[in-house]
Amino acid sequence: METIIRPAETTADYDAIWRMWQEVMAQREYYPYDETYDRVAIEATWINRDNVCVVAERGSQVVGAYILRPNQPGYGNHIANAAYMVDTTQRGQGIGKLLGAHSIAMAKASGYLAMQFNLVLTTNVSAVRAWLANGFEIIGTVPEAFRHHQLGLVSAHIMYRKL
Repeated sequence: METIIRPAETTADYDAIWRMWQEVMAQREYYPYDETYDRVAIEATWINRDNVCVVAERGSQVVGAYILRPNQPGYGNHIANAAYMVDTTQRGQGIGKLLGAHSIAMAKASGYLAMQFNLVLTTNVSAVRAWLANGFEIIGTVPEAFRHHQLGLVSAHIMYRKL
């Protein structure tokens, strides 16, 4: 089935992103947000119309999403930051790879000079491998940056790529 990547535009898109958000956050393996973050808090930081928010759609189902925004304000806004999620029932089908490639192209088209990811967990081996394959490099590692629910304290990479 074809995957269409398009801007998130409708309430239904944002509802689908929120549903995915809840599923991904329940895993407690990828993002630092905990159960105290409700939809209002998440919309203020992640799924809001101030960020470039994009969805991947198969048929009529939203199966993935990413946001693209400046990594820092003001004099640091020439470097993009992005965050991704794929529906937990749709993993392993190349959706994340499509979203990643799309976000790199979108960042270039938007005039960013580079992209930086601030918290790529060392335990998320598939993400680390994917970003390295897409030209990112590990520019630093923060020891014990994340309280993993099974593994305890795990480190996180900062990854960077010029565009």
